[in-house]
Amino acid sequence: NGKSFKDCFKEDLNMIRASFPRYDEEKDTILTLEGEINACREANGEKPFAWKKGDIAAVSAYISHEGRGQKIDVKIPNEKAEAWYEKGKAFFYTKRGQLNMACADCHIAYSGNYIRAELLSPAYGQISHFPTFRAKWDELGTLHRRYGGCNEQVRAKPFAPQSDEYKALEYFHTYMSNGLEWNGPAFRK
Repeated sequence: NGKSFKDCFKEDLNMIRASFPRYDEEKDTILTLEGEINACREANGEKPFAWKKGDIAAVSAYISHEGRGQKIDVKIPNEKAEAWYEKGKAFFYTKRGQLNMACADCHIAYSGNYIRAELLSPAYGQISHFPTFRAKWDELGTLHRRYGGCNEQVRAKPFAPQSDEYKALEYFHTYMSNGLEWNGPAFRK
């Protein structure tokens, strides 16, 4: 239809990455970069991209690359936004799955240690380098793909990408890294 992503994103290209995730008061939800990429496609009469990899990760990677160096600065503007933050925080600290582990177990309590040959990274700053090209995947993948993989690794049923659970987690997880710079996309083992 002759429209582009620029028609949907009002920010300068180098500022788009830094504007997500954010609370949308009108919809009472968390807006994510990938969610808004697909919302833009649908608003322009296009089919949405698949959520975890492929074109959605490629467009997100381009936007993230252009936004390198911008500060992470997630805002919690009101009580409803705070409720989303608290929901994400609860998810991060709640144990789940057959292994009875929380995100915080690996990425706070055990960060810096190894599980098999994998170094557990600290939660602080993790978010800044997504989407990520993982050697294991042999392609770019989104943050919500990684969240699903983490759930599977603790033998919990993963939530759907862009579910309220993962959007709340992304909001909390990103807020934890306020003040750091966006530096994605990146490579991980």
